[in-house]
Amino acid sequence: MGQSQRAPARTIRRSDSAGTLRPFPLLIFLAISILLFGNTLGNGFVHDDKPLVVENRLIRDSHGLTRIFASGYWTTRDQSVPELYRPLTIFSFALNRFALGASPFGFHLVNVLLNGWVCWLVFLLAQAMGARGWVAWAAGLLFAVHPVHVEAVAPVVGRSELLAAGLGLSALLLHCRARANPAMAVRRFAGAALCYFAAILSKESAIVIPLLAGLTDLALPADPRPRSKGDALLPYCFYAAVAGLYLAMRVSVLGAVAASIIHPLDNPLVAMERGAALRTAVVAAGKYLLLMAWPRHLSSDYAGSAIHPAASWLDLPFLASLASLAILLGIAGLSWRRGRLASYGVLFFFVAWLPISNLLFIIGTPLAERLLYVPSAGLALAAGALLGIPLKLSPRIASGALALLLFAGSVRTIARNRVWRDDGSFAFATAANAPTSAKAQFNLGVFLEEHSDPSGAAAAYARAVELAPSWADAQFNLAGVLTRTSRLPEAIQVYRRALALKPDELRIVLNLGYALYQARRHAEAVELYQAYLKAHPNNPATLNSLGANLFALGQMAQATQAYRSALSLAPEEIGYRLNLAQALEAQGDEVNANAEYRTVLRKEPENALALRSLGMLLYRMGDKANASELLLKARNRTPGGLDPEASAALKKLLDPESGGLP
Repeated sequence: MGQSQRAPARTIRRSDSAGTLRPFPLLIFLAISILLFGNTLGNGFVHDDKPLVVENRLIRDSHGLTRIFASGYWTTRDQSVPELYRPLTIFSFALNRFALGASPFGFHLVNVLLNGWVCWLVFLLAQAMGARGWVAWAAGLLFAVHPVHVEAVAPVVGRSELLAAGLGLSALLLHCRARANPAMAVRRFAGAALCYFAAILSKESAIVIPLLAGLTDLALPADPRPRSKGDALLPYCFYAAVAGLYLAMRVSVLGAVAASIIHPLDNPLVAMERGAALRTAVVAAGKYLLLMAWPRHLSSDYAGSAIHPAASWLDLPFLASLASLAILLGIAGLSWRRGRLASYGVLFFFVAWLPISNLLFIIGTPLAERLLYVPSAGLALAAGALLGIPLKLSPRIASGALALLLFAGSVRTIARNRVWRDDGSFAFATAANAPTSAKAQFNLGVFLEEHSDPSGAAAAYARAVELAPSWADAQFNLAGVLTRTSRLPEAIQVYRRALALKPDELRIVLNLGYALYQARRHAEAVELYQAYLKAHPNNPATLNSLGANLFALGQMAQATQAYRSALSLAPEEIGYRLNLAQALEAQGDEVNANAEYRTVLRKEPENALALRSLGMLLYRMGDKANASELLLKARNRTPGGLDPEASAALKKLLDPESGGLP
């Protein structure tokens, strides 16, 4: 007897629609996107939107447009910032501004439309991979309503996710269409390579598109026509050439493949030893799966203790996450022969997740909802395929389950959009959703300080300091608020802690010195500045501040010397020259003081302080005519009028009975 043969694997059907695009589904998905994200159209520019869009000279000036592809992502002014490389995203902002103006409405509108386009592409990919009509619609609709996508659509800077997803999925669709029609293969593979190139110029994580193309080739049914090895490898030669060109451009602009500096406050994994970082990355992967299955608790910040640090290989959250990942992969492997769409979707998720996983290399965050935008397309395909199973038994139950999921996702998405309405909504929501994130509390403090709530700002900064005691910026901002609310002893103490963390930070030295000056602790300020000047002897701002405190101590000769040194290093600083003139006058050197005041007025004829100071000097020297003229000019240019001493002098000069001018 011969051996029995196994039944052939149930492969994905080659869809007849792989080469046909119909506009109706696109219009449906655009309408759904507008329905779900229409309440973002009135949002302002929030958080990172400000530097990358509002303040970005590269998208405003014609000169800047020529520099976009030769600049890092965070280069927004003349100085190059070699951190990340996403020139097509920045170029899209420039086109957006040119076509629809500088208001936030146009930028949000484009994001909403791009999201509808991506949802349509997920639907098309499901069709191309053999999904029947109901299953393809389920996949596209589930992707469209998922709340984790809000962070990629509602803020303008989510544009990089939208472009990378849309262009990457377009590359996969062209890849599928090329395999379906060998006569057009070369042209379509070239188109896929161009889309791939545009995708990685939008965001680095799209680098894995060739791996997804390989997965797609495995999932598609074998072509009955023989295919040479060269034909099979042709698209990957295109993709390799594109990836090489991209990496060459990236290294040329950034100076390295990866030039981004990662701070432990952004991603705690960077401060862990490698084993702990890998385990914690697995915990984050489990969190990603939980967010996809149950997106109730969402946040724009997952730093702090939001991701459990896995200290050992027996850590329970690590084992639970590892088991979840293994079970999902096991199900995908076991079901590959039964029906590949669900397995393909799961494996698509894992491949797209790899560059954001922190397993291969540490990225800028342990977890971010926006990073799920591309990987979630795979889970949407898998979910659509799984919902198709009960469809055969009970269409009513399957349709009811789908409707319930779509309704719940839509409600959660629309509500979540409000977080990005303005800076206040974002700051308060993020601080509430991420109570253990020092950065979230810090950003809330910045917002409150900018909106005249110093007590609230101080409380937020204090929470940031408590969460991250070694973060000098939080200490610095807290001390600044304490100074402005006249809590000088506390401010000085906090500034000293900040200085201990960053002893060479000039702004901390200057602000601590100013707080000491306000508290009349001039000797301590002098000691502080002198210690700094030993290491940095040619700093004019420090020399000027040293002079101010020496002046307050009555050490006029030393103050004059400090001011002269500051002025020699920064001769155009009017404030330094005024301080020198006042020190010379206090020493009794009226001739040189007079000369310095006049130098100031030659450069700034309307300088009220110089007019007042020179007027009073001439008054004391007996030059009444010139003194009165200068004091009158000073009075006219001083909001609220002259100080009592100068007012009294001017009154005497203008009163003939007191010996003043007739």
